[in-house]
Amino acid sequence: MATRESSDAAEDPLFRRVVSIATGLAFGGMLATLAVFERGSHGKLSLRWHWAAVPLLMLGLGLGLQFWRILWRAQQDGTPKATSRLRRFSVLLAVIAVGSFLYPMRYIQSAQRQDVFTGLGLAVMVLSGFGWVLWKTIQWVNANEPDEGEIDPPTDS
Repeated sequence: MATRESSDAAEDPLFRRVVSIATGLAFGGMLATLAVFERGSHGKLSLRWHWAAVPLLMLGLGLGLQFWRILWRAQQDGTPKATSRLRRFSVLLAVIAVGSFLYPMRYIQSAQRQDVFTGLGLAVMVLSGFGWVLWKTIQWVNANEPDEGEIDPPTDS
């Protein structure tokens, strides 16, 4: 199978290191916060240092680094096996991310839980609508781009 073209930036080792480490640290930071959530004496969510934050930070860093390795390998190889591996790993990361988001919800007081979920539902609807508009805009712009080797965009005549 043919290899896929990648951008010049994606081939730059410094770019790859920066993107991989930044993604890993962000994912690790998200996981590390799970260890420091607790319900404070005042009944509200609070943060308190816990030793488990360090291994969770390292786990997230490793997952972020591995994600980019798999992504770039799938881009380079272009095989169904590499694409399938990227898809499975992305689903794993998505499940971890959603679980990490939902975990702190157990610390919300029951009286405020309905308001929080109403706000989350509204946010999901608004962001989904915005995502749809963005997606349609990208499709519209790409439809007017000339194919590779062409000079003018296609006409509807």
